[in-house]
Amino acid sequence: MQNASAPAKRMSILLVEDTFSERYYIASLIQSFQPEGVEFIITQCEDGLTAFDTCKLHHFDLIISDWRMPNMSGVELCKRLKEASNPAFFLLLTGNDKTEDMVFAMETGADDYITKPFLASVLKVKILAAVRLIQAKKLIIDSNLELESILSQKQTELKQAAALQQSLLPKDNLIFDNWEIQHYFEPAAELAGDIFQCFRISEDWIGFYVIDVSGHGAPSAMLSFTLAQGLSPQRMDWQLPPETLMQRLNLLFDDPANLGQFATVIIGKINTQTHKVQMCNAGHPMPFLLSKLGVNTLEIPSGLPIGIDNNSQYKSAEYQLNSGEQLLLFSDGVYEVSHPLHGMFGLERFKQRCLEAKAMPAHQLLKHLIYVLNLWKQNDPQDDMSLLLFSAP
Repeated sequence: MQNASAPAKRMSILLVEDTFSERYYIASLIQSFQPEGVEFIITQCEDGLTAFDTCKLHHFDLIISDWRMPNMSGVELCKRLKEASNPAFFLLLTGNDKTEDMVFAMETGADDYITKPFLASVLKVKILAAVRLIQAKKLIIDSNLELESILSQKQTELKQAAALQQSLLPKDNLIFDNWEIQHYFEPAAELAGDIFQCFRISEDWIGFYVIDVSGHGAPSAMLSFTLAQGLSPQRMDWQLPPETLMQRLNLLFDDPANLGQFATVIIGKINTQTHKVQMCNAGHPMPFLLSKLGVNTLEIPSGLPIGIDNNSQYKSAEYQLNSGEQLLLFSDGVYEVSHPLHGMFGLERFKQRCLEAKAMPAHQLLKHLIYVLNLWKQNDPQDDMSLLLFSAP
């Protein structure tokens, strides 16, 4: 039921008829057909040319036009308006009752027609049907505009969130006591579940982590952001061993929406003077050690990914890096990229590409690997890709 206080919705109507008496009569009928909640605003023109010029200046929802008129016929008026992408509903009044004439009129763009002479009740039915169609079209347009506005706002928010996520990544060309750190980050969507960081802990130690939250998009990104904040040196005591950091991070994990999320994580520390590396792994892919002898997988003792069991226990392992050796950490999205014909790239193929390129300078090595991976996946975003490369001096 129409709310009495609600303002009537205006509908602009253009009536085109060269005979004054008929134009006056039809206008009176139209006004009497006005449904509840709708206000008809009627403009009258005596020929098609005047009507065409009027349409250039004003928008009309409904155009009711006679066929035969001086200067420009109703059919020609309809044709020109439709060619100009005028969306008005066009109702043609005609004395022509031959089938071929009706087909011709509809082919020029008319939405409906009435043959003369017509009953007032028939005109009423035609106009009210047109009103319903016009209102439905307006509702769809308004809904689409509202949806576009919401999508635009969400897109802006996503870009802001993506910029915030990017700000949590390491700066380019990081160097700590001649240790060179190269990295690469490519989200599958605007927001990613991957995140990593490297920073100085003390005069001799640097800390690092790589996190890969299951899933994609905003939920994964929000969780990775939370975990990264929890591991920041301002909130976590990095003087503690990596296994203790991992256990504390596991307790920070929260999945309030019960999405079944979890995260694979590597937490590590490097002594830049002695080249000792301590690492703890929670279900993350094992890193590679690149040396003159080849490319080897570092088998770090691995516990469950965090977020599965609050009581999970983790162990750290210590390794010694020699001068010139490199430590490469990566997420599973790196080697799980898929080719449309040849399938998954695979860990062994990735290891082989590292072996072939290990003599390259660090930044060129990483660029080469990314080139090979993008070539394999045909530049199609599939999963978040993270690589973190440490080069011992």
